[in-house]
Amino acid sequence: MIRFEIKKIFSKTVNKIGLVVLLAALIVTCYFAISSMSYVDEAGNTHVGITAARNLRDKKLEWTGVLTEDVFQEVIRQNRLVNEAYPNDPADIQKSEIGYSKKQGFSDIRDLINSGFSDFREYNYYRADSVSEDEVGRVYENRTLNLEKWLNSEEAKDKFSEKEKTFLISQYEKLKTPIYYKYMGGWDAALKYATTIIMLAVLILSFFVSGIFSNEFQWKSDSVFFSARYGRDKGVLSKIAAGLTVITGIYWLVMLVYSVVILSVAGVDGANCVIQTGWTFWKSFYNITYLQAYLLTVVGGYVGALFILSVSMLVSAKTHTIVLAVTIPFVLIFIQSFLGGFTALSDVLGLLPDQLLQINMAIKTFNLYEIGGKVVGSVPIILTVYSILFCAILPVLYLVYRKTEIK
Repeated sequence: MIRFEIKKIFSKTVNKIGLVVLLAALIVTCYFAISSMSYVDEAGNTHVGITAARNLRDKKLEWTGVLTEDVFQEVIRQNRLVNEAYPNDPADIQKSEIGYSKKQGFSDIRDLINSGFSDFREYNYYRADSVSEDEVGRVYENRTLNLEKWLNSEEAKDKFSEKEKTFLISQYEKLKTPIYYKYMGGWDAALKYATTIIMLAVLILSFFVSGIFSNEFQWKSDSVFFSARYGRDKGVLSKIAAGLTVITGIYWLVMLVYSVVILSVAGVDGANCVIQTGWTFWKSFYNITYLQAYLLTVVGGYVGALFILSVSMLVSAKTHTIVLAVTIPFVLIFIQSFLGGFTALSDVLGLLPDQLLQINMAIKTFNLYEIGGKVVGSVPIILTVYSILFCAILPVLYLVYRKTEIK
């Protein structure tokens, strides 16, 4: 019966089109992820693509190691020598690009110096140019000091309780330094575009599952289905199982292909580096590695897909309409875009199910909640809450459809 329900799902023209659209979206997303890793050759020419990604990787791997004060000082020296030989000249872009090509190998480390010596809410790309060798060793110290300064500023002093401020500072201090650096461009690119492909997959899957429980009414076969011997038990269970099978199969196939393509091109180096090694995660209070961050993103996306699409199936089972069921995922995913401007709702918005589809972004935010006197971030909360809610929805879905009245 499950196989029959799955065949019914894929027999619909709109779902066949959905598969084609999803494949196209996957190809385009992989293309943009790979193209985001540009390489500038010694002549100052910019290249993108597979070869460029691998050339960039080779350059940055030369700086693999623990980022001690000596390493930071060497980066400052090399940066100064390049600036002297190839000064930034708006009138001579090619020369400036040649200078940039000389900095590519240590650009990630240079970004960390920029971050460490810029104000907490700012990023100055040229800040490393004015940092001396004597002071550059304070990068890690400045990370915590900048946080403390910002938490006590007019902008942030009322945003967090004293317990939350203490929690953030303690998380910063728990980061083990000096940190180990290795090129992590593959993981960075995969994380950057993971949200895009996850959201697209969920939106397209909504068309697949929205008709599972309403098709019988559209085809006027509901009286036959519910009067059949196993219609109200095994029939209902087979529909639920078919929906979960399709969601699980397509989601993990898409994410597997996406991960293999990106990481095979850009490499899996840096998986065990803490995410603070990259400047985009420099301020994160989650002390996790790139591999852990990516697994959280993919697993979180799956939990989000299960919850959002199970709600869609529940609406379909209750209303017997496809249109409303398809609308639900769109509302749950894009509600943040409409309400994001209301700062008073920031705590609530941080716990909405759309956050599961973009955990790579959530680990950058300071969404904090106090539970039982303990301060925690939003990520473990949403993973736990929506996993439980998904499990709670399944029996409700079964009972709602099983008790459907034939008119």
